[in-house]
Amino acid sequence: MANQTNGLQSPISPDLLEILRDPQAIQESARHGADPGRLELVRGAWLVSADTGYKYPIRDGIPVMLIEEGARWKDTPVEALPVPPPAAAPAPVTRGDEAAIAAPAAGPDPRLLIAAAVAFLVLVLVVVGLTRRQATSDSEQPPAA
Repeated sequence: MANQTNGLQSPISPDLLEILRDPQAIQESARHGADPGRLELVRGAWLVSADTGYKYPIRDGIPVMLIEEGARWKDTPVEALPVPPPAAAPAPVTRGDEAAIAAPAAGPDPRLLIAAAVAFLVLVLVVVGLTRRQATSDSEQPPAA
């Protein structure tokens, strides 16, 4: 939803700009005064926090207010910010994700198989014990006359 502001297209409404705050500055509110995290619209596509220096892109009219995104652009000078902002960077692949992607599932977890085998063995031992107890109690009864 673009609005006209001084003859220029604004990607977000002035009311929204007044409400939005830099989430990093809010977390550090003790260091940034009474109204931390105020944002300024820069280059028609970026929200910049004077408190932290974080720069948040506006993509398709939606401010991307993720701390990681703001930190990613912190050291980029305002004049060098790309307009329009580039698409979101793909999420980094963690070590655990690499293994899941590289090797398809090789079957059930061996720990689950061991637990199931132990549970089955305990069940068999209980049944055998009950059967022996029943057989012993049957043999101790005097014969019926």
